[in-house]
Amino acid sequence: MSATEVAPGLKEAFAHRWRTAGYGSHSRLIGAVGALVGFLVIHTMIFLDVGNVLSLVAVVLNPLAGYVLVRGWAYWSIPWLIAGIGAAFAVTAGPLYFL
Repeated sequence: MSATEVAPGLKEAFAHRWRTAGYGSHSRLIGAVGALVGFLVIHTMIFLDVGNVLSLVAVVLNPLAGYVLVRGWAYWSIPWLIAGIGAAFAVTAGPLYFL
């Protein structure tokens, strides 16, 4: 963890973590957010093509999963990271399971 004090806002915490984290941490975050964006496109296309209502739910909940994931990364919070990974998996893979 970082020894310096960080302002309580997410923007400040994210900026501090971005400056202090290494390249590997950056690439993992970018990959996770990129995967969420990719699945957002996939679920949008599935909803428009097939009319799967669960894909519409995934499109709506996908930004929430991304927020939880980024918040956990910015604050170095393991419970938030686990919740974000679980939410991202449930939101992206769940509707495909029931398709």
